[in-house]
Amino acid sequence: MTHSRRGVVAGVALAASASLIFAGCSAGPQPEATVDADGPVAIDFWYSVGGPAADALLKQVDAFNSSNDVDVTITPIFQGDYVETTAKLTNAVQSGDTPVLLQGGDTFSAYLHDSGLATAPEKIATFDGEPYRGDRVVEAAANYYTFDGELWAVPLMVSQPAVFFDAAKLEAAGLDGDNPPASIDELFDWADEIFAATGTPGLVFHQNEWWNEQFAALDNVEYCTPDNGLGTEPATAFSFVNDDLVAVWTHFQKSLESGAIVNVGSDGVAAQNAFSVGQAAMLLASSASLGTTTAAADFDISAFALPVKTDGGGAVPGGSALWVLGEGHSDSEKAAAIEFAQFMGSSDVQQQIFEDTGYLPSNQDALDELLSSETDQPKLALLDQLTNTAKTPATGGCHNGAFGQARADVRSAIEAIAGGADVKAALETAQSKGTDQLVAYNERVDG
Repeated sequence: MTHSRRGVVAGVALAASASLIFAGCSAGPQPEATVDADGPVAIDFWYSVGGPAADALLKQVDAFNSSNDVDVTITPIFQGDYVETTAKLTNAVQSGDTPVLLQGGDTFSAYLHDSGLATAPEKIATFDGEPYRGDRVVEAAANYYTFDGELWAVPLMVSQPAVFFDAAKLEAAGLDGDNPPASIDELFDWADEIFAATGTPGLVFHQNEWWNEQFAALDNVEYCTPDNGLGTEPATAFSFVNDDLVAVWTHFQKSLESGAIVNVGSDGVAAQNAFSVGQAAMLLASSASLGTTTAAADFDISAFALPVKTDGGGAVPGGSALWVLGEGHSDSEKAAAIEFAQFMGSSDVQQQIFEDTGYLPSNQDALDELLSSETDQPKLALLDQLTNTAKTPATGGCHNGAFGQARADVRSAIEAIAGGADVKAALETAQSKGTDQLVAYNERVDG
């Protein structure tokens, strides 16, 4: 069934601006296998990262523009963070002026897939007739951007959370980072033990909905059903609340109250800073934070992977990917976008992005090379975790068009838990609200 995209945008805007989802429709007929470039091709590229990540990205844009042999020029245009980019894309759809190439955040995936704006990379004709192939994309990254067996985006900057630590502080409490905890609950036990033994809080991390998703995935729990929205059927409900997750957040609440976990609220930068200046022995954070955290610390930082409690569980990748918004753009523009996406996903570029930012490589050849050459302990820990992440629906992450507002509700629940609220009731309220929003979203898509 096809739908009026402008009409659905208007309806969603009335319901909840955080969703900003369009109804699904077909991407249209596929172009011929080879595209002739009729003179220079210039395309706009909307991007959403700042700081060192933006510096690394723009360096590669310049490298591509100066080196490609098909006369393609990429024009990068910063659109703000991912939420701001979503809003601007909604407006662009209504005006008929969308970019051909977009950097979409991890939870942007269902939005772009369901809207019908995006075209799967392997279906786009190229200048040389050789289609894009996703067979060298790292399995954990591909798992996140695959819907019903088809890769819909080219992973660009991949991240996974990990535990960073000061080995000296762990040793003072009789703990060894080479023998890490086996679950998040045990990680919180470590925080308690370090605090009791040394007086230094054992752990710091910011209060963010991402951790709820990660804690569920580590236990091989599908955050939304069926199949985390990655199968043939769309997600119809959130389903993360269970006894184990309630126990984890209850432990968090108690350790936060005792002082064993530092309370920085929802400020991720504050969490990194607290760890860097020695106010906590361990930091739970994204792999992308390694560079800035290391630069700020006056001690050697080590790392271990998130503890996987259940077989099939693991850390859900975050970060961003390149999406080609095929509808309304010429075959040569789409071919130019794929030319750039292939460059950005290449082994050399992905290795350089890793070195420049700490974002993990999305290219398997890059990952293999780094595993054989890297000597830095925390970087090796991050690379090993990416390599060993199980490919299951749980680690593919939850994908649905109501995820934006649902995430906000989970964030509110975590903040309430930090303030002493009943853990199970707070999580169940967020889950129920999320399911209501998801049902309404699916009705708009099907209506």
